Parts: sequence; structure tokens; C-alpha cells
Amino acid sequence: MAGALVGGAVLSAFLQVAFDRLASPAVLDYFRDKKLDDKLLKKMKVLLLSINAVVDDAEDKHYTNQHVSEWLDMVKDAVLDAEDLLDEIHTEASKSKLEAEFKTANTSSKVWRSYLPVSVSSFDKQLHSRMEEILDNLETLAREKDVLRLEKCQYLGFGIRLQVTMAKNIKNDVVTPQTIGNSYL
Repeated sequence: MAGALVGGAVLSAFLQVAFDRLASPAVLDYFRDKKLDDKLLKKMKVLLLSINAVVDDAEDKHYTNQHVSEWLDMVKDAVLDAEDLLDEIHTEASKSKLEAEFKTANTSSKVWRSYLPVSVSSFDKQLHSRMEEILDNLETLAREKDVLRLEKCQYLGFGIRLQVTMAKNIKNDVVTPQTIGNSYL
């Protein structure tokens, strides 16, 4: 049980890092400065949010359903791939900013200008295809969550977490340990 809590916490932490990177000014500025399609970032965010919404339910079901357990492993790998790419974009953005600052500080240096990339770096050329590959993977995982019948969980205060279907069944009742069951408290 403790392993599941740690695993869920780790996956949630990975997702949070990915969300933070997606919203970072460095990544957003890089896409804007390079005139890249920021719809790719928005699509990644939507897919990650969709997956994140059912992670708690998947954590509950992975003990009894091998397919859910495998899905969680694939989600972790996909989130790490997305996080790695976003880290690389962040690094490239920092490099580009430093190069631009150095270039303006040394405008008279012809040697420096000869080493600057002409227009598009090899990273920029690969970025779109790598991003599309990650998005395809996330889209597949988002579709699979529906096949696995993973549901978004609702939180009803006092630390009580209920599945959406259970919440619908008891929404008009008084929430007590007897109506929910002690296992949820």
C-alpha cells in the first residue's frame, strides 16, 4: 500500500513538473521567438490534464487489473519523455538567450558571427517531429483510459475521495462513515 502511495505521488510529481515546464516563460518564449506552433504545447497540456484526471482511479485499480498497471507504466514513460523534451527546449531557450546577449556584446567580432547558426538549428528541425511523436503517444494513452474505464475522482472535503459514480449515488444523502464505508476515511 505504501508503495502505491509513493508511486502515485511520484507520477503526480512528474506531471506537475511537466505542467510547470509547459507554462515556463522560457519554453513559451522559445516557441514564440522561433515562430513554432504553440498549439503543440496547448495540445500537450490538454492531453496531460486528461490523463492526470484519472491517475488516482488508476492507482486504486492497478492492483486488481494488470492492464491498468501497464497503462500507468506507459503513462509514466510518456510523461518522462514529455518532461525530457520540455527540459531540452528550456535548455535551448537559455542557450539562444545567452548567444543573443553575447552577440550584441561583441557585435564587432566577425569570428563569433561565423560560428552562429545561420537560421534553424538541428534541434529546431527535430523538435516538431519529436513533439508529434510524444503527442501521438499521449493521445493513445488518453483513449486507452476510456477503454480501461478509468474515471475522474471527486473530492468532497474532509479528505474523503469518491468515484464519480459513487458520488452520484450518495449526493442527496448525508455523508457519514456508515454511508461511505470506513475504507475511504
